[in-house]
Amino acid sequence: MSIIKEDDAVGCYMTVTLVDDTKVEGTIFTYNSKEGIIVLLSLRDDQTNMKLIRTPYIKDFSLSHAEEGAHLPPALDSFNELPSMHAGRDKSIFKHASTQLKNAEANREKHFNSVTTDTPIATLDAYLKLLRLYPLIEWNSDEGVIQVSDTVIVVGDPDWRTPKAMLVDGAPEKDRPLVDRLQVALGNGKK
Repeated sequence: MSIIKEDDAVGCYMTVTLVDDTKVEGTIFTYNSKEGIIVLLSLRDDQTNMKLIRTPYIKDFSLSHAEEGAHLPPALDSFNELPSMHAGRDKSIFKHASTQLKNAEANREKHFNSVTTDTPIATLDAYLKLLRLYPLIEWNSDEGVIQVSDTVIVVGDPDWRTPKAMLVDGAPEKDRPLVDRLQVALGNGKK
């Protein structure tokens, strides 16, 4: 089968005898010599049947020009098939994506403007884990903690490789579930 080039074989009519003496025929839809696969299409009862054949299982084959009625599906006209860049929106998808990107850059700047070269990498790891789930958190560089709310913070205990969520002094116990959820998000709590 390797003497057939992939482009040359497409569209030809092929009759195949497999190693178990099964006969299969159809128009070659695609051929991949590296993977050793041929896909044959045949029209039966107004339905297109597709057969995937592994070339090592081919015992014998013959190729001919396409028969009458044996055909490949038409190629897609990419410009007619693709949606427009407006796709039912008031503004184009490109402008929408550009706006989303600018918003993401502004959020990144807001969240990381207080990060310095002295901030440990493990701190940033913990901060990013929580930031994906809780986008309103902030890094408090003055105190060296992640500020989740007025009553909940995340500290490095004893360092930032093992971050720990905790209530600040005098915080109500009603915030305890948030602390537990933060511990699970950090990977240090029960699930």
